[in-house]
Amino acid sequence: MIRNLLKNLLGDSFNESNEKYAKINLGIIILMFVVSAIMLFFLPSEIDILHSGDTNYPIPSVLGVWLIPILAILLNFSFIKQRLSSLNSIIMAILLVGSTVYYLTLM
Repeated sequence: MIRNLLKNLLGDSFNESNEKYAKINLGIIILMFVVSAIMLFFLPSEIDILHSGDTNYPIPSVLGVWLIPILAILLNFSFIKQRLSSLNSIIMAILLVGSTVYYLTLM
């Protein structure tokens, strides 16, 4: 099902080598969504997404926790359009760890 969806969506850019890394990245992104959903219960009502000196830019945590997983999906599709490699999966894993650590520091 996922293979057919990706082939229809991406066409010739999706091949055998991309399929393996696409599955790994999809698993990491699903894990990002799960971690974000769990952390949503423990975070304050607003989280800072940007710091500019003494100025903070807070947004509601309901929106803020979904930014990283959604950006990861978009990033993954752009990676697939080019060519996936183990480096792309490492980048996804770094995003997962980085966002989780950031959420833990906000608690």
